[in-house]
Amino acid sequence: MYDFIDSPQEDQLDSIPETVGIEYPCTNCGREAGPYRGRGRKPTKCETCKTAAPKSGTSTVKVSGKDANLAAQAATALENLNSLLAFIVMPFGLHATAGAISSGNPQFKEMAYQALLTDPELCRTIMKGGGVMSGGMMLGLAYASLGASVVPTAIMEVKEKRAAIEAARVDE
Repeated sequence: MYDFIDSPQEDQLDSIPETVGIEYPCTNCGREAGPYRGRGRKPTKCETCKTAAPKSGTSTVKVSGKDANLAAQAATALENLNSLLAFIVMPFGLHATAGAISSGNPQFKEMAYQALLTDPELCRTIMKGGGVMSGGMMLGLAYASLGASVVPTAIMEVKEKRAAIEAARVDE
């Protein structure tokens, strides 16, 4: 009638922590989270889980919204500076170098942002431009960059039109 052979279900029941009689079990380990005295939030973790070391990968540097915004602006300014460098090397025939700078720029911006989060003073220095770059100068750079991308196309179109006109003159 009674089977005294150990079953797999009994092993599973033995591994479940006993929570009978525990008012507020710990969310991590299931032990008593602590006495609730009726005021404030109810406890969710026991004393050992509260004092456990933080998980690896968590940042100890507190970043406020203002610092994060400043770091993003400084990283964008550095990205623009890299674009300027790519624009400068193009007339010297270093097209592969300019392409490498342009293709690596997004990754650089992300890495610079992460580095700048820890140093708001450096961000402020970059945003001031070190006294080198003004807003008008940056706008001029933006137009020069646009022109550098449009001019080769325009030159090719003009050459094609001239060739077509010459071919039409020869046929007459």
